[in-house]
Amino acid sequence: MALASGVLCVLGGLKNVDHRVEYQLALLPNWIIVEHQTNRLNQLTNPTRIKTMKIYCDYHLHTHCSSDSQEPMAAMCQAALQRGLQEICFTDHVDWVAWDPTREYFKPGDYIAEIEQCRARFGGPLTIRAGLEVGEPPLVAADLTALLAAWPFDFVLGSAHWTNHQEANLSRLYEHHSPEQVERDYLLCVLEVARHGDLDSLGHLDLIRRYRPLTLGPFDPLAYADIIRAILHAIVQREKAIEINTSPLRKGLTTTCPDWTILQWYRELGGQKLTLGSDAHRAEDVGAGLEIAMDMARAAGFTRLVTFKQRQPLWVNL
Repeated sequence: MALASGVLCVLGGLKNVDHRVEYQLALLPNWIIVEHQTNRLNQLTNPTRIKTMKIYCDYHLHTHCSSDSQEPMAAMCQAALQRGLQEICFTDHVDWVAWDPTREYFKPGDYIAEIEQCRARFGGPLTIRAGLEVGEPPLVAADLTALLAAWPFDFVLGSAHWTNHQEANLSRLYEHHSPEQVERDYLLCVLEVARHGDLDSLGHLDLIRRYRPLTLGPFDPLAYADIIRAILHAIVQREKAIEINTSPLRKGLTTTCPDWTILQWYRELGGQKLTLGSDAHRAEDVGAGLEIAMDMARAAGFTRLVTFKQRQPLWVNL
């Protein structure tokens, strides 16, 4: 167990290891854990030290066009090239539900214009796609349809950022509701996005794990297998993709969104399409953790990733 604990320190960004050790060992094949103990330490603890990475694309990036980032697009492009990426997709937030205080922030004209400037500057070695991360797409369906008709977007990442309690800080929900209610309510919102949202890929399916208090122990997908399997079934039936989001690895957790268990379920249910995203809001995080996501995908039996152009899927071998 000493070796496992050391590995988990690496995967968790050198955080203290606690009772999550046995749980995480069940989530990843041992060969992935051992490999990343020896050659992924710098990537997870200091992404700026990695100059080239054997990864192809990052399909979840935020810039100053999102309310929660200040990074210029050009800085993200430069970071992508430094890390050896061949393709990126900007996915700035479109959060248009009536109660979201940032709903007026996104300006599509300015957004597309800046992407075109980056394409002119970096477009030789770097393919740059225009995407969106749309929060709660079923609730803003008409406005989203109009936006997509008006502007040349390549990719839509559909996500759930709220629950029916309309609390932006999901951590606070645990102060007033049971963990089971918070997590079930969130996953039911994800189910609505999976079933009815206009999307190409489903973002950070189990994002709620990032907000679960550590004192409660790790998020356990087995406790919500009925809802999660329904989410995955909807995605498979609609021939959409799910995202492997690596942001939890930078936030002290020891797994991605979704984790190994959910990724296996997706494969067993016939899922084929995967997108990879760092969910970077800073240039130094572009591409962070994506090698781990690729190894997870291969271990689960996936041989390809999917990218998008004009919302049409393009396959890339892993």
